[in-house]
Amino acid sequence: MKKLKDLIKYCNVKIIHGGKCPVFTQLESEYKNEFKIPHYSFLYEGKMNETIGVKIADAFENKKHTIQNKSVVAAYEQLGKEVVQQFEFLQKSEMKIQFEPYTGTGEPYKNSYEMLMDLHQYHMYFFKTDNGFGETNCNEDNIMLCKTGHFVNDYELTINDLFRIVHDVFGHAAYGYSFGPIGEDLAWMTHCKMFTPLARAALTTETRGQNCWVNYGKHLRRETGEVFRKNDKGWLAPEKRPFAEQKMVLLPEEISGVKVIEEGNNIKVTTVKNWNPFLNVIYA
Repeated sequence: MKKLKDLIKYCNVKIIHGGKCPVFTQLESEYKNEFKIPHYSFLYEGKMNETIGVKIADAFENKKHTIQNKSVVAAYEQLGKEVVQQFEFLQKSEMKIQFEPYTGTGEPYKNSYEMLMDLHQYHMYFFKTDNGFGETNCNEDNIMLCKTGHFVNDYELTINDLFRIVHDVFGHAAYGYSFGPIGEDLAWMTHCKMFTPLARAALTTETRGQNCWVNYGKHLRRETGEVFRKNDKGWLAPEKRPFAEQKMVLLPEEISGVKVIEEGNNIKVTTVKNWNPFLNVIYA
């Protein structure tokens, strides 16, 4: 336990200076080894920007929720399975983090730093799915709403609840990534490397797709298409931006790096060779 506490202190120092935390990166490595997650060789050369963000936001908006598509269902079922798997792996770790539903107003933390420091005190708030799932449309057949058999007091956690927890831990806390557009995309890139290719396709929608819609969607653009700048009339502060619609869709392979197709009764999944998340992001 002394070794763990020393690592926690080290993590706090690293986070202050924007570095990665060995407690969580070690857990990440152990998880990938135990469940034989494939190594992804794609290069993340660049950072999220308006040009890419707008294209991904529009790709997300133009897709319609569907529960009839076999590829979509297969990807989301696999995502759900692996999210539960990651949560259970985290629960078995030495850290014994207490996850607590947030009952206040607004978001549980003012910024990612606040969340990270709380997490390193073996505690983390999470925003309950019951208190917000999308902005106006709630597709009740969404697999992310399925109950998991895991409870916090008398509240049964959904797949979406567990996803929020493991994404904050492995996507954000492990490397100190923020909740802004750049940090969210980095968290997507990091976390997707803990999933099999099929699950990664759905994960991209739930993270990269939704975050780009929130930060670069049409609600943040002029009629001519330009993204509002801070202090422009029409610009919205991050906390005032609407949530993305919660829908089951798969984004184009140029965005996820994964190609999912149906071949008869089978689902074929391949990763895009020599893929770079910032090249050839095209959606017509």
